Amino acid sequence: MDILTQIVDRTKEIVAERSAGIPLEKMKAFAAESTHRTNSLAARLVSEQPHVIAEFKRRSPSRPNINMDADPVDVARKYKKGGASAMSVLTEPDFFAGSPEDLKRVRAAVDMPLLRKDFLVDPYQFYEARAMGADLVLLIARILEPAQLAEYTHLAHDLGMEVLCEIHDMEEMETVGDAPVDFIGVNCRDLKQFSTNLDLLVDLTKELPKGIPWVAESGMHSTEDVLRLYEAGYRLFLIGEYLMKNEDPVSRLKDITAL
Repeated sequence: MDILTQIVDRTKEIVAERSAGIPLEKMKAFAAESTHRTNSLAARLVSEQPHVIAEFKRRSPSRPNINMDADPVDVARKYKKGGASAMSVLTEPDFFAGSPEDLKRVRAAVDMPLLRKDFLVDPYQFYEARAMGADLVLLIARILEPAQLAEYTHLAHDLGMEVLCEIHDMEEMETVGDAPVDFIGVNCRDLKQFSTNLDLLVDLTKELPKGIPWVAESGMHSTEDVLRLYEAGYRLFLIGEYLMKNEDPVSRLKDITAL
């Protein structure tokens, strides 16, 4: 069984466990009671310089110790100081050592668009995300049927959240179809083996739709990597490990956004 299948299967178990503790109708009420006013990432893309979605990530299946001792609030404040346009917070517990509490704490500490980074496979998770204070959610085309992806996009929008839809190749764009997603993320990480190939991000620009912002995901480990992708047409960059392992993420972010 590949890693992605393992994560999705475990995610479904987690949703069942959480919904047994807090039923869907109660979670819907929590989402409706949220006082957070959504921060739009799309509205921040008014300038041509690189925009970074800086990620908080303690570990991953391919990297068991990226920064296990990191505090999400401390990291969030550094990301904001460095000029990140948004922050991604992993909430998946078993494979990424994330937690819904991480996102809630960051939400209370900084005023910037927050992406709930998780493997969303059930409507329950969207109400959770809204109750946590998320501004964006991630939809992974590879694990959803076209009808699901369209349904979930509309649900996210109904809850006041934007959608970053992740693909790995143009075949997965067919799953996206006409769904009105807000961003197309191109992930150069193989979700079966979790290896990366930066060339994939460049190659796919020839076929990506032009009317929607592209987000380069994974595989960036230097300012030069970002510059290469910026010159290929990307304006948004989701960067996690490079920043999480760096002793001075503020300076690294300033270097990137000054390109």
